[in-house]
Amino acid sequence: MIRLSFVTLTACCLLWSGFATSAVAQSFEEGRHFHAIGSPATPPTDRVEVIEAFAYPCPACRSFLPIISRWSEDLPDHVVLSHLPVGLQPGWEVFARVYYTADVLGLGEDAHEAIFKALHDERRQFRSIEDIAAVYTDFGIEIEEFVNTSQSFAVDGRMRRNRNEIMRYGVRGTPSMIVQGKWRLSPTDFNSYQEMLAAVDYLIERESQTLTLDADGSAEAN
Repeated sequence: MIRLSFVTLTACCLLWSGFATSAVAQSFEEGRHFHAIGSPATPPTDRVEVIEAFAYPCPACRSFLPIISRWSEDLPDHVVLSHLPVGLQPGWEVFARVYYTADVLGLGEDAHEAIFKALHDERRQFRSIEDIAAVYTDFGIEIEEFVNTSQSFAVDGRMRRNRNEIMRYGVRGTPSMIVQGKWRLSPTDFNSYQEMLAAVDYLIERESQTLTLDADGSAEAN
Protein backbone atom coordinates (compact mmCIF):
# COMPACT_ATOMS: atom_id res chain seq x y z
CA MET A 1 0.00 0.00 0.00
CA ILE A 2 1.31 3.42 -0.89
CA ARG A 3 0.71 6.04 1.81
CA LEU A 4 0.79 9.78 1.44
CA SER A 5 0.22 12.76 3.63
CA PHE A 6 -2.81 14.96 3.06
CA VAL A 7 -2.04 17.30 0.21
CA THR A 8 -2.19 20.99 1.04
CA LEU A 9 -3.73 22.55 -2.01
CA THR A 10 -1.87 25.79 -1.52
CA ALA A 11 1.53 24.06 -1.68
CA CYS A 12 4.26 25.76 -3.61
CA CYS A 13 3.45 25.31 -7.25
CA LEU A 14 3.22 28.30 -9.51
CA LEU A 15 0.35 30.09 -7.83
CA TRP A 16 -0.22 32.30 -10.83
CA SER A 17 -3.77 33.09 -11.84
CA GLY A 18 -4.45 33.81 -15.47
CA PHE A 19 -7.39 35.92 -16.51
CA ALA A 20 -9.73 35.70 -19.46
CA THR A 21 -8.38 38.21 -21.90
CA SER A 22 -7.65 37.72 -25.56
CA ALA A 23 -3.97 37.38 -26.31
CA VAL A 24 -2.49 40.51 -27.79
CA ALA A 25 -0.64 39.91 -31.02
CA GLN A 26 3.04 40.46 -30.41
CA SER A 27 6.49 39.16 -31.21
CA PHE A 28 7.61 36.42 -28.86
CA GLU A 29 11.28 36.30 -27.98
CA GLU A 30 13.57 33.46 -27.00
CA GLY A 31 14.93 33.98 -23.50
CA ARG A 32 12.00 36.18 -22.57
CA HIS A 33 8.85 34.25 -23.49
CA PHE A 34 10.26 30.81 -24.23
CA HIS A 35 13.49 29.13 -23.24
CA ALA A 36 15.67 26.64 -25.08
CA ILE A 37 15.96 23.25 -23.42
CA GLY A 38 19.61 22.47 -22.76
CA SER A 39 19.51 18.84 -23.85
CA PRO A 40 16.56 18.73 -26.24
CA ALA A 41 14.91 15.49 -27.20
CA THR A 42 15.20 14.44 -30.83
CA PRO A 43 12.08 16.01 -32.34
CA PRO A 44 9.68 13.94 -34.44
CA THR A 45 9.76 14.62 -38.17
CA ASP A 46 6.08 14.04 -38.90
CA ARG A 47 4.31 16.08 -36.22
CA VAL A 48 4.68 18.82 -33.62
CA GLU A 49 4.51 17.57 -30.05
CA VAL A 50 3.24 19.82 -27.27
CA ILE A 51 3.45 18.73 -23.64
CA GLU A 52 1.65 20.24 -20.67
CA ALA A 53 3.61 19.69 -17.46
CA PHE A 54 1.06 19.67 -14.65
CA ALA A 55 0.35 18.42 -11.14
CA TYR A 56 -3.06 17.41 -9.87
CA PRO A 57 -2.60 19.12 -6.46
CA CYS A 58 -1.56 22.43 -8.12
CA PRO A 59 -4.33 25.07 -7.94
CA ALA A 60 -2.90 26.92 -10.94
CA CYS A 61 -3.18 23.73 -13.00
CA ARG A 62 -6.83 23.42 -12.02
CA SER A 63 -7.42 26.98 -13.26
CA PHE A 64 -5.52 26.24 -16.46
CA LEU A 65 -7.47 23.06 -17.26
CA PRO A 66 -10.55 24.59 -18.95
CA ILE A 67 -8.37 27.07 -20.84
CA ILE A 68 -6.02 24.49 -22.32
CA SER A 69 -8.96 22.17 -23.00
CA ARG A 70 -10.67 24.82 -25.15
CA TRP A 71 -7.38 25.70 -26.84
CA SER A 72 -6.65 22.07 -27.73
CA GLU A 73 -9.94 21.71 -29.61
CA ASP A 74 -8.59 23.83 -32.46
CA LEU A 75 -5.17 22.23 -32.84
CA PRO A 76 -4.21 21.10 -36.36
CA ASP A 77 -4.14 17.37 -37.01
CA HIS A 78 -0.34 17.29 -37.09
CA VAL A 79 -0.07 18.73 -33.55
CA VAL A 80 -0.20 16.23 -30.68
CA LEU A 81 -0.88 17.38 -27.10
CA SER A 82 0.09 15.17 -24.18
CA HIS A 83 0.37 15.57 -20.41
CA LEU A 84 3.43 15.20 -18.19
CA PRO A 85 2.55 14.78 -14.49
CA VAL A 86 5.08 16.44 -12.21
CA GLY A 87 5.86 15.39 -8.64
CA LEU A 88 8.14 18.21 -7.52
CA GLN A 89 6.52 18.62 -4.09
CA PRO A 90 6.51 16.06 -1.23
CA GLY A 91 3.53 13.73 -1.60
CA TRP A 92 2.89 14.64 -5.23
CA GLU A 93 4.64 11.72 -6.94
CA VAL A 94 1.74 9.40 -6.17
CA PHE A 95 -0.47 11.61 -8.36
CA ALA A 96 1.93 11.09 -11.26
CA ARG A 97 1.57 7.34 -10.71
CA VAL A 98 -2.20 7.77 -10.63
CA TYR A 99 -2.13 9.58 -13.98
CA TYR A 100 -0.14 6.80 -15.66
CA THR A 101 -2.32 4.12 -14.07
CA ALA A 102 -5.43 5.73 -15.54
CA ASP A 103 -3.67 5.96 -18.90
CA VAL A 104 -2.72 2.27 -18.86
CA LEU A 105 -6.35 1.45 -18.03
CA GLY A 106 -7.47 3.43 -21.08
CA LEU A 107 -9.30 6.18 -19.21
CA GLY A 108 -9.59 9.51 -20.99
CA GLU A 109 -9.91 13.23 -20.38
CA ASP A 110 -13.06 12.91 -18.26
CA ALA A 111 -11.14 10.82 -15.73
CA HIS A 112 -8.26 13.32 -15.92
CA GLU A 113 -10.62 16.15 -15.03
CA ALA A 114 -12.28 14.10 -12.28
CA ILE A 115 -9.12 14.08 -10.14
CA PHE A 116 -8.82 17.86 -10.42
CA LYS A 117 -12.46 18.22 -9.40
CA ALA A 118 -12.11 15.82 -6.48
CA LEU A 119 -9.09 17.70 -5.12
CA HIS A 120 -10.01 21.30 -5.77
CA ASP A 121 -13.77 21.51 -6.17
CA GLU A 122 -14.91 18.81 -3.75
CA ARG A 123 -11.94 19.26 -1.38
CA ARG A 124 -11.61 15.52 -0.89
CA GLN A 125 -8.76 14.35 1.33
CA PHE A 126 -6.59 11.59 -0.12
CA ARG A 127 -4.39 9.73 2.38
CA SER A 128 -3.63 6.68 0.25
CA ILE A 129 -3.71 5.52 -3.34
CA GLU A 130 -6.80 3.51 -2.41
CA ASP A 131 -8.57 6.77 -1.59
CA ILE A 132 -7.64 8.19 -5.00
CA ALA A 133 -8.64 4.95 -6.74
CA ALA A 134 -12.18 5.41 -5.43
CA VAL A 135 -12.59 8.36 -7.82
CA TYR A 136 -12.17 6.00 -10.77
CA THR A 137 -15.02 3.71 -9.70
CA ASP A 138 -17.27 6.21 -11.49
CA PHE A 139 -15.50 5.09 -14.69
CA GLY A 140 -16.05 1.37 -14.10
CA ILE A 141 -12.69 0.61 -12.48
CA GLU A 142 -12.67 -1.31 -9.19
CA ILE A 143 -10.35 -0.03 -6.46
CA GLU A 144 -8.38 -3.29 -6.33
CA GLU A 145 -7.89 -3.28 -10.11
CA PHE A 146 -6.65 0.29 -10.03
CA VAL A 147 -4.23 -0.33 -7.14
CA ASN A 148 -2.85 -3.50 -8.74
CA THR A 149 -2.34 -1.70 -12.05
CA SER A 150 -0.56 1.16 -10.27
CA GLN A 151 2.08 -1.34 -9.12
CA SER A 152 2.52 -2.93 -12.55
CA PHE A 153 5.64 -3.06 -14.68
CA ALA A 154 3.96 -0.82 -17.29
CA VAL A 155 3.31 1.97 -14.78
CA ASP A 156 6.75 1.62 -13.16
CA GLY A 157 8.33 2.04 -16.59
CA ARG A 158 6.38 5.21 -17.27
CA MET A 159 7.36 6.59 -13.89
CA ARG A 160 11.05 6.05 -14.67
CA ARG A 161 10.65 7.78 -18.03
CA ASN A 162 8.69 10.57 -16.34
CA ARG A 163 11.56 11.43 -13.99
CA ASN A 164 14.00 11.54 -16.89
CA GLU A 165 11.73 13.80 -18.92
CA ILE A 166 11.20 16.24 -16.05
CA MET A 167 14.98 16.55 -15.65
CA ARG A 168 15.61 16.85 -19.40
CA TYR A 169 13.00 19.53 -19.90
CA GLY A 170 14.06 21.47 -16.82
CA VAL A 171 10.54 21.65 -15.39
CA ARG A 172 10.59 23.53 -12.10
CA GLY A 173 6.96 24.55 -11.75
CA THR A 174 3.48 23.85 -12.99
CA PRO A 175 1.79 24.43 -15.31
CA SER A 176 4.54 24.60 -17.93
CA MET A 177 4.48 23.92 -21.66
CA ILE A 178 7.06 22.08 -23.78
CA VAL A 179 7.07 22.43 -27.57
CA GLN A 180 8.79 19.86 -29.80
CA GLY A 181 11.15 18.90 -26.97
CA LYS A 182 13.05 22.13 -27.64
CA TRP A 183 11.23 24.97 -25.91
CA ARG A 184 9.91 25.48 -22.38
CA LEU A 185 7.29 28.09 -21.48
CA SER A 186 6.13 29.21 -18.04
CA PRO A 187 3.10 31.40 -17.19
CA THR A 188 5.34 33.60 -15.04
CA ASP A 189 6.68 35.06 -18.31
CA PHE A 190 3.23 36.15 -19.51
CA ASN A 191 0.30 38.32 -18.48
CA SER A 192 -2.26 35.54 -18.89
CA TYR A 193 -2.61 31.89 -19.76
CA GLN A 194 -4.04 32.94 -23.11
CA GLU A 195 -0.90 34.89 -23.90
CA MET A 196 1.24 31.89 -23.02
CA LEU A 197 -0.81 29.70 -25.35
CA ALA A 198 -0.44 32.33 -28.08
CA ALA A 199 3.31 31.90 -27.69
CA VAL A 200 2.84 28.13 -27.95
CA ASP A 201 0.89 28.74 -31.17
CA TYR A 202 3.80 30.84 -32.43
CA LEU A 203 6.25 28.01 -31.75
CA ILE A 204 3.92 25.44 -33.29
CA GLU A 205 3.80 27.52 -36.47
CA ARG A 206 7.58 27.86 -36.45
CA GLU A 207 8.13 24.15 -35.96
CA SER A 208 5.46 23.28 -38.52
CA GLN A 209 7.46 25.07 -41.17
CA THR A 210 10.06 22.30 -40.93
CA LEU A 211 7.40 19.73 -41.86
CA THR A 212 5.82 19.05 -45.23
CA LEU A 213 2.07 18.48 -44.94
CA ASP A 214 0.14 16.23 -47.28
CA ALA A 215 -3.18 17.34 -48.68
CA ASP A 216 -4.98 15.33 -45.99
CA GLY A 217 -3.13 17.17 -43.22
CA SER A 218 -0.68 14.40 -42.34
CA ALA A 219 2.97 15.34 -42.12
CA GLU A 220 6.13 14.14 -43.81
CA ALA A 221 9.68 15.25 -43.12
CA ASN A 222 11.23 17.68 -45.56
